[in-house]
Amino acid sequence: MNGENAPRLANTLNVSLLGIDSEMLLIALDLKGVCASSGSACMVGSVSASHVLLAMGLPIENARSAIRFSVGRRTTAEEIADAADALERIAKRTKDAREYAVA
Repeated sequence: MNGENAPRLANTLNVSLLGIDSEMLLIALDLKGVCASSGSACMVGSVSASHVLLAMGLPIENARSAIRFSVGRRTTAEEIADAADALERIAKRTKDAREYAVA
């Protein structure tokens, strides 16, 4: 969890899943109907890590694998559970694919 020791908004969670590119993760989440953000921006044809996360002192690897979730008044507990389930499945699938590629 990024910024866990700093004042944060109660409805926002920013996490890094090391080894998983945030842009790839966002695409996979979108295909599962989950909205999230990476906070990164495209510059000169490449994706940069969030300057805010870097300014907070996060290593570049953490910033490149960071995603942000926000909830609102109408967000249900079921939607949060579904997003967490989708994130877990995607992370596991990505980890399994990396282990297969190395083997």
